[in-house]
Amino acid sequence: MVGKEAGESDVEKITGLNEIFEDVISDASDLIKDLSWSVKTYLMFGLIMILFGISEIAYNAEVMQERYYLPLIIACTLFFAGAVQVYQYFKLSKKYSRLFKAQDELRLD
Repeated sequence: MVGKEAGESDVEKITGLNEIFEDVISDASDLIKDLSWSVKTYLMFGLIMILFGISEIAYNAEVMQERYYLPLIIACTLFFAGAVQVYQYFKLSKKYSRLFKAQDELRLD
């Protein structure tokens, strides 16, 4: 009985996975477009954070000359977070480059 119950459970799991894969296949074009947009947002927000770090230093130069280093700490944090975002963009772009290339070649609309 245990073998039969385990077999039925496996069949139910496979059926459930098949339904999920059918949905993914039917929505492949939208899924790739969403993934592409999500990857691009890493670059956009990373660059924005780096620019905020630069502006933090530029607008608080006088404060930092008086040895108040909080703006510098904030700027460094923004630089680091921005760099991590930009790194993540390049990492994900490389990881999913085959998908993006296939979408461009097939023009999945």
